[in-house]
Amino acid sequence: MDKYIDLPALGQVLLASVVGGIGLVALFAIGLRGLSAAQDDGHNSGYLVAGSSFAVVLTGIALGLYALLAA
Repeated sequence: MDKYIDLPALGQVLLASVVGGIGLVALFAIGLRGLSAAQDDGHNSGYLVAGSSFAVVLTGIALGLYALLAA
């Protein structure tokens, strides 16, 4: 089976997709939590956390689209 499938490359792709997928979802959840805290408590630091988290999520999505379309 190794003749047809490059198992180390498959493992790298699987690891990157799992880490990237879970990481982006977790950052989005942190951003939502920061936004909620900012609206409930009136702390401006919640907006900073939310904005930073959403910026990283958007960057990850843009990087993923670029990698997909550039291939």
